[in-house]
Amino acid sequence: MLEFIKNYWVQIYATISLVLLCANWILAKTYAKQDNIQRLEKRVDKLENDIEQLPSKDDFHHLDKNLVEVNAQLKAVSPQLKSLQRMTEMLTENELREKS
Repeated sequence: MLEFIKNYWVQIYATISLVLLCANWILAKTYAKQDNIQRLEKRVDKLENDIEQLPSKDDFHHLDKNLVEVNAQLKAVSPQLKSLQRMTEMLTENELREKS
């Protein structure tokens, strides 16, 4: 056995090196690298942080209620603005008649 190893140590070394190289290549293809995992973790953390800062369902509900209130107030003010516009037009016509 020792004689066999002495005679063929180069071939044995090359075979072991080739097997280890193939194993390393297969492992590299199978598993993710540590720096890739860290980059993905940073991206996920950033997305989670962004999602936490987004408005919630309750915030949108309150906003919708406020918009309905504003719309109702605008509808209530609209007739008053129309009458004010008519009065302004009449005053402008009177001023123009007096000047001419």
